[in-house]
Amino acid sequence: MKTLRREDRLERFLGGPVLWTGLGLITLFALGPFVWIFLASIKTDTELYVTPIKYLPTHPTFQNYVDAWTSPLTPFSRFFANSLWVSSVTMVATIVISTLAGYALARFRFVGKNTLMLVFLATQMFPAVLLIAPLLSQWHALGLIDTYQALIYSNFSFTVPFTVWMLVGYFESIPRELEESAMIDGSGRFGALLRIIVPLAAPGIAATAIFAFVASWHELIFAMTFTSKTEMRTLSSGMLYMVGQFDIMWGQLGAGVVISLIPVAILFIFMQKHLIQGLTAGALKG
Repeated sequence: MKTLRREDRLERFLGGPVLWTGLGLITLFALGPFVWIFLASIKTDTELYVTPIKYLPTHPTFQNYVDAWTSPLTPFSRFFANSLWVSSVTMVATIVISTLAGYALARFRFVGKNTLMLVFLATQMFPAVLLIAPLLSQWHALGLIDTYQALIYSNFSFTVPFTVWMLVGYFESIPRELEESAMIDGSGRFGALLRIIVPLAAPGIAATAIFAFVASWHELIFAMTFTSKTEMRTLSSGMLYMVGQFDIMWGQLGAGVVISLIPVAILFIFMQKHLIQGLTAGALKG
C-alpha cells in the first residue's frame, strides 16, 4: 500500500474536515441575522420583551404575518405590490436597454466609444444620494412626484450604466463569426442578436436581471424622497411606519422583513438555474 507523504496528508486534512468546518461556520455566521429575524417574527409581544431573552419561542405564532399584511395603519400588501411593480418594470427595462446598448458598444466602432465606457464606469463611483437634488427638481417640474414613473426612472438611471458596462464584456467574449454566419444564412443583425448572441450571453443577462431587481427592491432613498403618500410607498420605505416614536412593532417588522426576502430568493433560485445552464452550454460549445 502506498503511503501518503506528510504534505499530502496535511493537504487532504486541510481540504477536508477543516475546509468544511470553516465553510459551515461562515454559513452559520451569515445566516445568523436571518434566523434571528425569523424567530422574532413568530414570537408574541410578551416573548419579545421578556427578560432574560428567550432565543426560541415558547408558543410560535404567525399572527405577526397576518397583522403586518392586513394592518390598515401599515398597508404592507400595498407596499409589497408597489415594490413588485417598480422592481419588475425596472428589471425588464434594464435588460432590454442594457442588452441593446451593450451589444452596440461591443460590436460597433464609433467616435467617443471609450469615453462613453469610462463615463458608465465613473457613475458607479458616486453614491445615489448625489442624484436626489437634480432628480427631485426634474420630477417636480414634470409632475411625477408620487408616481411609479419617478421611482422606475430613478432606479433605471442607477442600474443601466453598470449593467451596460458589464454586458459589453460578455458580448465581446462571443466570437463575431457566429453572428456573421447567421447573417450569411439570411438572418438580419437583430435576428442574429436574438437567436445567437442572447442565448450565449445568458449568464450575463441573468446577472443583470438579478442586479436590477435587487437594487430596485431594496432601494430606500428614492422611495422616501419621491413619494409622500402612504399608498405610494415601497417596502423599504413603508416598513419605516412600523417604527414609531415610542414603540417599535418588532414582531410585524420581522414578519415584513421575512416576506420581503421571498421574491428575491425566488428570483435568484430561478435565475441561478439559467446561470448554470448558460455556463455549462458555453463550456460544451467552446
